[in-house]
Amino acid sequence: MIRIRYLTMLVLLLGSISIWAQDDTFNPAAPPEPGQPPMKLNITVSPAEAGSVSGAGLYAAGTPVSLKAYVNTGFKFVSWTNAAGNVLSTSSNFVYTKGEGHERLWANYEFDPTAPDEPADPATIMYYQLQLNCTEGGYASGGGRYLAGKQISLSANAESQFDFDGWYDDATGECLSTQTYFYYTTTAKHRSLTARFVFNPDSPAEPTEPVVRRTVRATATEGGTVNFSSKRELPGTRISLYANANSGYDFIGWFLNGELYTQLSSISYTVTEAYEQNFEARFEFNPVSPDEPNMPTTTRHSFYLLNRVTKPGATVKYPIYLSSVRTLKDMSFQLEFPEELTPDFTQVEMSGKAVGYSLSYTKQDEKNYIFTLTGGTVPAGNAALLVFTINVAPDIITALDYPVKINLVEVTEEDETVTTASTRNGRLSVYKNGDANGDDVVSITDAVAVVNCILGNPSDNFIEEAANVNDDEGISIVDVVGVVNIILGDSNGSRAQQTANGPDPD
Repeated sequence: MIRIRYLTMLVLLLGSISIWAQDDTFNPAAPPEPGQPPMKLNITVSPAEAGSVSGAGLYAAGTPVSLKAYVNTGFKFVSWTNAAGNVLSTSSNFVYTKGEGHERLWANYEFDPTAPDEPADPATIMYYQLQLNCTEGGYASGGGRYLAGKQISLSANAESQFDFDGWYDDATGECLSTQTYFYYTTTAKHRSLTARFVFNPDSPAEPTEPVVRRTVRATATEGGTVNFSSKRELPGTRISLYANANSGYDFIGWFLNGELYTQLSSISYTVTEAYEQNFEARFEFNPVSPDEPNMPTTTRHSFYLLNRVTKPGATVKYPIYLSSVRTLKDMSFQLEFPEELTPDFTQVEMSGKAVGYSLSYTKQDEKNYIFTLTGGTVPAGNAALLVFTINVAPDIITALDYPVKINLVEVTEEDETVTTASTRNGRLSVYKNGDANGDDVVSITDAVAVVNCILGNPSDNFIEEAANVNDDEGISIVDVVGVVNIILGDSNGSRAQQTANGPDPD
């Protein structure tokens, strides 16, 4: 009885598609001769991880076929091309007229790291240190821990017998302003400014010697900030210092003139007669911190992990993309794979742009691996640096997102500068074959969802990879049959697979 009920539903679904086809787009310019069978239209996505398409299937010659290309995060659609390499369209939605015989089209994409993000991992909020230094004869206020792009009010105060000279950028030596009150816009990097003062013996009191205060400076390494950058105080004055770690970093300690002073992040300090009183708050990146953020943002190099959807028992290619504005040499990074989705490290593929590298890795624990590439170069540009092969277990828990993370990136540029890179984590989402709506149950609602996709109305939660039961290049009526077969007890929809396995031009 159940089988009859589902078969009846399938007939109704197939009927709805037939009626739609008759009333809408099926109007071949030259109908095929009686008895001429429909032929296969295959579609290849290039590169495979860039997106997905719909429209592949069996069609009679002359049939207008609606093709759609969907874009994954980090890519942009470029063009449709045929077997001769001719560009047919640059629109992601394209109506193609089926030709004679079996055919294959290509949906071409480009890696585009500026494409809008879709990952669940939020970007780490980064703060930057505005350090204020002072020459002898005055003090300044306004330095500290800020987000980029903030307008900060800076104030310079001259001591008795001194005049204010100006605000100077320590990196360039440029005088930014000669006003004691100055509005400065912060940038996405640590910056250091100096308020300069000059002794003026013509001031009213005309002392033989200026009143001398001592400067206490506080700086921070990458990964944190401090509560001030510079103070001018008389010896014996007590001041407070506070160190704040950014998300994903640990505070190591305060260092005074290069020597460890204390491991407490908040301290009270008495200014001494010493001329040099330079404190440095040091931090270290900690990938086991609770929220496990990405590395800090850099404008030169970026590593991207993708979001991929797969199914139990499948084999999936998982790439690491590198976007760089400079040629890179040696590099290393930590990858964290889910225990359930550990790659086959004997099948790691390297980009053709990466020349001369020796690849090695060390296992840190059940999830984390350090990869090292030495002895080669990779030119500036965008490329899939490495591609991993992951065999998905048939009994893996489904309807789950499995995170893949990258940390501890270190790269060497052509001039031997060692730096880091920004990163974006990714994930592997696993769904049952046929679970088109992602509710972890294959039911008639999934068949309806597939039909709606074929009719051009996919739902917001439609999962094309799971709906593509026969794993061909697109969604078709064969996948509706496959979903129904799974409901009827065919665990992988093999009858639909057999239906789809007609002659293939490849």
